[in-house]
Amino acid sequence: MARPQAAPPGIAVIGCGAWGRNHVRTLAALGALSAVNDAHGDRAAAAAAAAGVEVRSFEDVLAETAIDGVVIATPDGTHAELAAAALEAGKHVLVEKPMATSVAEGAHLAALAEDRGLVLMAGHILLFHPGFLRLVDLARGGALGSVRHIASKRLHIARGEPRHALWDLAPHDVSMILALTGALPAAVQGFAAAPIAGAPPQEARLLLTFAGGVSADISLSAVHPIKLHQIAVAGTSAYGIFEDSAEWADKLRLVRPGLGGYGSADTQASVEAMPLDPSEPLRLELEAFLDAIGGGGTPASGPGEALDVVRVVAAAERSIAQGIAVNLDRAPHDNLET
Repeated sequence: MARPQAAPPGIAVIGCGAWGRNHVRTLAALGALSAVNDAHGDRAAAAAAAAGVEVRSFEDVLAETAIDGVVIATPDGTHAELAAAALEAGKHVLVEKPMATSVAEGAHLAALAEDRGLVLMAGHILLFHPGFLRLVDLARGGALGSVRHIASKRLHIARGEPRHALWDLAPHDVSMILALTGALPAAVQGFAAAPIAGAPPQEARLLLTFAGGVSADISLSAVHPIKLHQIAVAGTSAYGIFEDSAEWADKLRLVRPGLGGYGSADTQASVEAMPLDPSEPLRLELEAFLDAIGGGGTPASGPGEALDVVRVVAAAERSIAQGIAVNLDRAPHDNLET
């Protein structure tokens, strides 16, 4: 006789904006949504009605024993405070990127989760995207040859109130680059521009160098008229290009020859579209969260990974402010606070 499946953990979503509503929809479909909360009552009420759950205050969510965890999808600057309160109340936490906006805050969250034996996970959704995971397999499996450079572009027009492009956009690209290289960069240099008067920088560029000679650059814009979310990995044999802004059939391409063929007599490139499983990345991310709560392994965007991303972005912010390259392998982490 088959054993009955355990009920999924109960999860509350904190923040019912555009992305928070996606969490509400997906958790409801997984049978794991218990409640919603938002500082805007009308927004919370609409999300609750659509999902068939109650609106609860944040304090009630933390006190409710039937709620095992929370998803925090609020503005960036509130992430660390809300996540700390949830962890202190014994709740598992999936917090949207960035996990925190300073290294000290991120380290505090990681320590809280470890001390209390709780799941802490950042919303680095692209680490769960089938297209990116296949790109990682190509890079690690040798299909690209020796990886020499990674170029990432995250360009679009961001609607709503302007937010800091570095903290709002870079965590996705940094998380992918760290997953591909398996290491923190030795040095980080950042540049930024503020084309909207009175707003935080809406354009940024990061240059990362790694031990062994691998390099990476990240171009970010929240004021670009054409949407492009692309990461290209240049290897000696081939290039792997993952473009999340493309249709599924074109999201991952393998381009030959690679850097080793540059300058040869035959410069004709071949482009091969790689087949993918079109599973929804958010569902895969939330399934990983629920699995971890149930005793599964540490998710790809667990506290160690999430803190490393904060370290790199904080180093870039320090670089922009001081006009210097920041050496991560020599600077104490507490010197990278923002």
